[in-house]
Amino acid sequence: MKNILLYGFLAVMSFGFAAFRTADNTKNATSIAMPDLVIDEIIVKCAAQRWLVFYVKNQGDALSIATLVRIRPTGGDDPTQQCLNQCVRNVPSLLPGKNFKLRVPFKVVGQCDCTGSMTIEMLVDHNNYVEETDETNNEEFYTQ
Repeated sequence: MKNILLYGFLAVMSFGFAAFRTADNTKNATSIAMPDLVIDEIIVKCAAQRWLVFYVKNQGDALSIATLVRIRPTGGDDPTQQCLNQCVRNVPSLLPGKNFKLRVPFKVVGQCDCTGSMTIEMLVDHNNYVEETDETNNEEFYTQ
């Protein structure tokens, strides 16, 4: 009699745990929090300080991992070619809503006229290290 009660109790418990595990492991895919990195607020400083200044912002709802941003001049004979070399800069992990300020120096040469027309491409997470909610908003062009 004890064995029947024991087996009955174990059967009820295993059924209860199986139902609990199934309900607990089911997650809504749309509720997963993810980061979303974008380029924000681009400034060209061309007086005493000769810098390209911009921010990388995490506008998502989760912490991002550290990544890279690629900066490069675009356009063939554009004066940007004489002012800026293509470069890659580190971006640390960012909390949701936070940003990171980056400064890239312009070349100090006679041909660099950073007051003229310039076209610069900035691409955050260019190797797609960070899984984001929107992978299409990582690129920004600055044209002056």
